[in-house]
Amino acid sequence: MLQCASIQSPSGGKKDTNPPTVLSSIPKQAETMVKPSMIQIQFDEFFVLKNLANELLISPPLNEAPIISQKGKSLFIELQEELNNNSTYTLNFGKGIADYHEGNVLKDYALVFSTGAELDSLEIQGSIAACPDKTLPEDLIVGIYQTDSLTKDSTIYLNKPDYFSLIDEQNQFHIKYIRDGNYELIAFKDVNANYKYDGASEQIAFHDKIININDSVTCKIWLFSEEDTLKLLDNKDNGRIHWTYNKEIDTATFHADTTLKYFSEIKKDSLFLWPYNMSSDSAYVWVKVGQRCDSILIKKDSLKRNINILTLSSDYIKDSENIHLKTSEPITSIDSSKIELVTDSIKIDFTPIKGDFTLDIEFEYLVNKEYNLIINQGAIKGLNKSENDSTNISFYTKSESLSCT
Repeated sequence: MLQCASIQSPSGGKKDTNPPTVLSSIPKQAETMVKPSMIQIQFDEFFVLKNLANELLISPPLNEAPIISQKGKSLFIELQEELNNNSTYTLNFGKGIADYHEGNVLKDYALVFSTGAELDSLEIQGSIAACPDKTLPEDLIVGIYQTDSLTKDSTIYLNKPDYFSLIDEQNQFHIKYIRDGNYELIAFKDVNANYKYDGASEQIAFHDKIININDSVTCKIWLFSEEDTLKLLDNKDNGRIHWTYNKEIDTATFHADTTLKYFSEIKKDSLFLWPYNMSSDSAYVWVKVGQRCDSILIKKDSLKRNINILTLSSDYIKDSENIHLKTSEPITSIDSSKIELVTDSIKIDFTPIKGDFTLDIEFEYLVNKEYNLIINQGAIKGLNKSENDSTNISFYTKSESLSCT
């Protein structure tokens, strides 16, 4: 009798599988002639936000990200800019809202309203295929840009789409509430999450014709990787000209005023030019890489800079090797009287061998010795009266190990 009953917690009923339900919103769904600065949505239960800042897609896109907050069962979206006149706005919440207890996600919810007298009602839908791969990448944006021409310009690099959407599990896209007009259809992998196409680092797909959206339109487009075109990323004038590009450079042609002389060098994705013998206070120099030409104005008083001596690749010098030093700037002359090679407190004779960017010290090799190479200030002269600072370089030698067979 004492053990005929089992004490257990009540089951609590069936598990909740329903996401939050929208009870009301300000502005109302499909409301017209409204231009809110604060959007409020009331739900029937407590909810949590699941990365809503990234899940929320507002079309047409805003320049400033809104401030998102919640209080009780209400969601607040504070806009940081004034909305456009006579425009239909769509707020798609993605998977950013779920119920508090079970995490059931509110799917396919979008709030639509218009700042004008009517809602734009046109739409475009279709599918995307990857070429040559069959799997599409994540973070794929499908956007349309209002235009009257397919002439390639900087629009997709500088501007966000006028309308856009994501793709679903079947690689389908559906953009609704579009205003009548001509549009260019583009899809791209949004690596930087900025709703802009950033060039060959992101895959792209586009329709080969202008789309006139005067009725519902269905399209299929193919995604591919655009060939990386050469772009100048940066240029600097701090005693040398430094052009940095987005890919490695094989050959380049340098140009300058006829009275201006210079040294030049190509290193991977960078081009360097050291001008000298300037007869005027300023001059233009330029470089041509393929069909691209980039120029920069240099000033005479900015040319002087120190010559840095780069460290040795190894402190150990093998027999028959010279000390091989590299410099950050071109070398015009060497003053060997300001250079000393010392071992066991004894100065060793040496022969300096100058290159444009190198200095070799040739000396009689002695095994099992520690050396100090002292390069005093002004030993190495460069362009525009530049010179080195004092440098002390240590290295050693050792006897070759013998092996018997």
